Amino acid sequence: MTIEEHILEAASLMDSFTVSDVQDRLGGQLNLDRTRLNWYLSRMADAGRLVRVGRGIYTVADKRKVFEPEVGDDAKTLYAQFHEAFPEVGMCVYEGPWLFQFMHHLPSNQVLYIEVEKDVAETVFHRLQEEGRTVYLRPDADLIYKYVNMDRGAVFVKNLTSESPLQTIDGIKVPTLEKLLVDMYCDPDFYYLQGGEYHRIMHYARSSYAINRSRLLRYARRRNVADKIQTIYDNSEYDID
Repeated sequence: MTIEEHILEAASLMDSFTVSDVQDRLGGQLNLDRTRLNWYLSRMADAGRLVRVGRGIYTVADKRKVFEPEVGDDAKTLYAQFHEAFPEVGMCVYEGPWLFQFMHHLPSNQVLYIEVEKDVAETVFHRLQEEGRTVYLRPDADLIYKYVNMDRGAVFVKNLTSESPLQTIDGIKVPTLEKLLVDMYCDPDFYYLQGGEYHRIMHYARSSYAINRSRLLRYARRRNVADKIQTIYDNSEYDID
């Protein structure tokens, strides 16, 4: 076996691991010091054989997918419209159907979300109103329950929390999975995903995707829910009925 094959064999027995974990598993099988072993882990991550899920923390790539949803044409158009109008303003877009895979119960959600910095949120809202779009500004649970048909393709305009973790897909800024997981726990428009349903969401996300724990908790601290998210995340490895 090659050195990388030894590493993968040891790594496959662990959910996630550090260089120290690999050293402990391999024992005396490999005559590698910590620096050299770290180099192998980094090279394997760059080659796509491992996935970095935190600082110095890895998982085997074929065990966990990277969350890279397909961005639809309407989302691309919406992003391009307001990115052109406000090129210096932070923003992202995402789509309700991206959340379906995480749900145990399946309420319909065809909403298109755009998050922008607070100072321009109302401007974006009014421009979409003028275009005849069905649009809501920072809707809460009561408003959604009484007035919003989420199966009709509405647009929700929300504030973008500073230092939100974002990724770029096809030139479009969208949330990372870590951001969505925290927002689903916090945001009032995601009320139907909270409570017991949220524990199932975290369990599915953790068992299906590579999650950067440090990124998750860093953003959770921005939203003042780090302790709660950490507890749910750490318990999510256990099966949920």
